[in-house]
Amino acid sequence: MILDLYKDSFEFASKKISILLVLGVLSFFSILIIPAIFVYGYGYRVIKMSTQSMINGEDEPPEFGEYKKMFIDGLRYILVYLVYLIIPIIIIAISITGGSINGVLFLIGIILMIICMLIAYLAVPNMAANDDSISAAFAFSDLLDVVRSIGYLRFILTYIGIALIALAIVLVATLIIIFIFGVLGVASLSISGRGAGAVSLFATIIFNFVMFFLVAPYISLFKDRCQGLIYSIGS
Repeated sequence: MILDLYKDSFEFASKKISILLVLGVLSFFSILIIPAIFVYGYGYRVIKMSTQSMINGEDEPPEFGEYKKMFIDGLRYILVYLVYLIIPIIIIAISITGGSINGVLFLIGIILMIICMLIAYLAVPNMAANDDSISAAFAFSDLLDVVRSIGYLRFILTYIGIALIALAIVLVATLIIIFIFGVLGVASLSISGRGAGAVSLFATIIFNFVMFFLVAPYISLFKDRCQGLIYSIGS
């Protein structure tokens, strides 16, 4: 079941390259905050669609549109995670103040953050599946029912798997880019010193473009799809 969920999410995230590029552009300008809200709003749209989906279905990433609703959905998404993570963040911040780290307090903050992230991981889909009701994101009894239905171990392993897969995607993409540069002779040019500065700049631009405009949005779509599907299994 978990492998089927990953397979579905892999295929889903790769169906529309144009969506990845748009998300990449929005993420690039996320420092302006408003584009970041639209990124989260689109992620919320993917999650909501996925809560009503079957694994290995024919779903495709939704189109951009209804921007007012997307913006509001993005605010909902951010608010839920902010509420869940604010206490762990405060504890971690306190643990590293004064120029030294309180190891025990820092560890407590990290553990609490992981727990809150796990809860929030289901809270957002639960909100999406219940008419966008923010109160549904904090209906802890409903969230526990979903976890029980999924299975505690399966849910945690799925969450860990998503993180490991995201890391693997980054590593594989990096190795592929390095291999391509090597085939094209970029590596030898750099080593010999002939135009090394220009080559290095070019390689950096290409690497950052692929990572920022393709790999990062792909991982985001993969994660959002998984988030909605794991909820659909337990709901």
